[in-house]
Amino acid sequence: MNIAITGGNGFLGSNIVKKLILENHNINLLSKDQIKAKEEILASNPDILIHCGWSGGNCYRDINHPDQFLKNIDYSICLLESLKYINKKTKFIGFGSFAEYGPNDFIIDENQQESPIDLYGLSKYTFNKYSELVCSQFNIDWVWVRPCYVYGLNDVLTRLIPRVINKCINNEHIILDECAKIVDYIYVDDFIEIFYRLITSSHTGIYNICSGNQYHLKEIINKIHSLTKSKSEILYSPELNRSTSSYICGNNKKVTQITKYIPQIGLEDGLIKTINQV
Repeated sequence: MNIAITGGNGFLGSNIVKKLILENHNINLLSKDQIKAKEEILASNPDILIHCGWSGGNCYRDINHPDQFLKNIDYSICLLESLKYINKKTKFIGFGSFAEYGPNDFIIDENQQESPIDLYGLSKYTFNKYSELVCSQFNIDWVWVRPCYVYGLNDVLTRLIPRVINKCINNEHIILDECAKIVDYIYVDDFIEIFYRLITSSHTGIYNICSGNQYHLKEIINKIHSLTKSKSEILYSPELNRSTSSYICGNNKKVTQITKYIPQIGLEDGLIKTINQV
C-alpha cells in the first residue's frame, strides 16, 4: 500500500515507518510545511494517511501554549482536506492522546466522555471531532488512536524514562516530583504491533493502545535505578508536583479483541531493552 505519514522522524513515527518498510509498504514522509504536505499527498495518492506529528506534544511546559492550536490545527485540516481529492477509498489514522479524557481515578475505556483540562488535550479532541465529521462526509475510513505512555527505542530524551535512564547510567543527581502517579506503560514494539494490525484491518473508530497494566511511577524509577546499578541519588520533591491526573491507565480490551494481540513485553524486560540501547 501507499502510506503517507507525518511525524515520521519522531519517536512513534520512526518506529511505525520501520514496521511499514519491513512489511513492504511504500512510504512517503510528509513535510511539516502544509502546502508542501498537500502536494506530497496528491502526488503519492496514498491508501492510508497516518497523522502522528504534533508540535509541542512531548513537553509538559507546552501543554497550555496557544501553539497547540496555532501550529497544529490548520496543518491537520490541510492534510485531511487533501484526501478529498484522492480518487479512491482512503483511510485516515489520527493520533489522539489520553489527555483528551482529562483527569480520572479509574481505568479508561473508549466510551469515557472526554473532558480535557489543558490546551494539548483540547486541541487533540478538537481535531478528533473535526476529522471524524469530515471523514464521514467524504466516505473516508476514520481511525483515532489514543496511545497511553509508550517507551523504548528512539524515545524523546526529555521524557521521564529515557531521562532517568541517562542520569542513572551517568550516576548523576536526580530531582523529581513525588512520582506518586499510577500509570500504564507499553513497550514500543508491542505498541507498533498492535497499531499495525489495527490500521491494516477494516475496523474504524477510536482505540486506546496501552498495556492494560497499572504501575506506580516511583516503582518504575526505583527499578531503573536498580537495573542500571546506579550510584545516583534520587530526590522526590512535592514542590515539583504537576497539576495533572494522578491516575492514567487504560482499558485495551477493544483493540486486543480486534488485533488478536496481547502485549508480550513486561515492564522489567522493556526497561532492560531500553537501557541496553542507550
